[in-house]
Amino acid sequence: MGIRVLSLFDGMSCGQLALQKLGIEVDTYYASEIDKYAIQVAKENFPKTIHVGDVCQLKSEDYKDIDLILAGSPCQGFSFAGKQLAFDDPRSALFFEFIRLLKEIKPKYFLLENVRMKQQFQDVITDQVSECYPDYQGDDLFGSKIKPILINSALLSAQNRLRLYWTNIPNIEQPKDKAIVLKDILIAEEEWQEEVPQYLKNHFHGEPRANQVRHIDVGKSKTLTATMYKGQIQSWIKKDFISPKETKPKQVGLAIEKVKVRKYEVDIPKLQECILNQFAKCNKTKKEIAKDLNDSYSTVEHYFRKKGSDFFSIPSEEHWPKLKEILNITTNEFDKSIMEFEIRDGVYESTQRVYSQEGKSPTLTSAHAEKLVETKPIQVGIASDINGHDVLKRVYSPEGKSPTLNTMQGGNREPKVVSGAWRARSIDANGKRVVWKDSKPKQMLELRKDNKSNALSSVEKDNVAVSEKNLSWRKLLPLECERLQTVPDNYTSCVSKTQRFKMLGNGWTIDVIAHILKNMDL
Repeated sequence: MGIRVLSLFDGMSCGQLALQKLGIEVDTYYASEIDKYAIQVAKENFPKTIHVGDVCQLKSEDYKDIDLILAGSPCQGFSFAGKQLAFDDPRSALFFEFIRLLKEIKPKYFLLENVRMKQQFQDVITDQVSECYPDYQGDDLFGSKIKPILINSALLSAQNRLRLYWTNIPNIEQPKDKAIVLKDILIAEEEWQEEVPQYLKNHFHGEPRANQVRHIDVGKSKTLTATMYKGQIQSWIKKDFISPKETKPKQVGLAIEKVKVRKYEVDIPKLQECILNQFAKCNKTKKEIAKDLNDSYSTVEHYFRKKGSDFFSIPSEEHWPKLKEILNITTNEFDKSIMEFEIRDGVYESTQRVYSQEGKSPTLTSAHAEKLVETKPIQVGIASDINGHDVLKRVYSPEGKSPTLNTMQGGNREPKVVSGAWRARSIDANGKRVVWKDSKPKQMLELRKDNKSNALSSVEKDNVAVSEKNLSWRKLLPLECERLQTVPDNYTSCVSKTQRFKMLGNGWTIDVIAHILKNMDL
């Protein structure tokens, strides 16, 4: 006889897919879901599913013989990409319906999935689920807390997707990396377009959206979300364009030879303290200061972030003299470290961090503190002349994996992943490189070509940050998104493309769920 399962917020029934993958026989599968399209997909693939409607209407006495409760309660209130209203968000407050049923039914096993969130929110969930199982024995000194396990879907798929899992299933370890990359799941015959789509030419927070599109050579896709059907950044991919007539690499610009770096280290805490103290005495607002500096508010306001903020930016060498005047900063202590640069061979801006090629990109950290959390990245530099905070400027090698990303919202909070890096370059009328003091630098994007040639594309701030001749573009297909979630091909094909994107963004990575459920003692 098989197990009896109650799946809350069942969606397209990812739980059944995971159990099917493991070969676990299911006697009864109750699915609580209200989205009619997700229900349609579940019925199409698992016609024996018993759909029981709204979780708020369920009575625990109807489900007393349940072996396993699965739940992925709505996460918008917790997500770092949202407003973080937490339990004040009515969608995330549905978590307590899960707790009500878990406490009253108390199945042998449960699994709860949710997004990464602030520690204080994690602790509330941990306390709530632990109260349901007071006899639980963990592996720490106290042994009674059911703490979340953080797993990145990138280990088992071609998608970066960090999720937290609370479960009383024992002995859960990190899965082994299958080394699946974005190229592995793409449909080869799908057509690409050579012209940059207009949507990607538009700017968001001062940066072209094209910069944020994932190149297929970087390894992993962006995190799928429920709203990617709108055609937003994470639904696009790009690749190097090769003319059918070309049979060998062709150099289309100057080879990367030198980079601009700071001569002296900037004392960030002291600089922040100086700026904030003087700003407090100043009679001008940040918007007025931005106007005086003749730049956007979104750029300038990062100069005034509180101490320890991940999003503080060192004032540019162009802004610093004027900013000193506006804030009445009389000390010259920071002038050299902010204003003086030098040209070096093969050294990248700022901390000169270069990582091993054996692994993934770093989890986002503060602008000046290096914290490698789970995997090893290949950070090859920082674009020195892009306005904004440090996260915007990081550049990663195409030889590795994609960096950790915020879900869906994108913008300048996403790490920069291009096959190359932004650089300030000084060239004369003939295109020859000259010392930066001899000519006003121009912002350029230098593209690396998979061991072929280095292309140098000159761009202005209002133009797309990649050469239209060097890249081609297209959107991810629903089938490719199914593969990114390790869902069987065309599992969602019975509904529209819009609904397919939506439910795949809301869904689970099947192989991760199967990895956890395989440890059940049935």
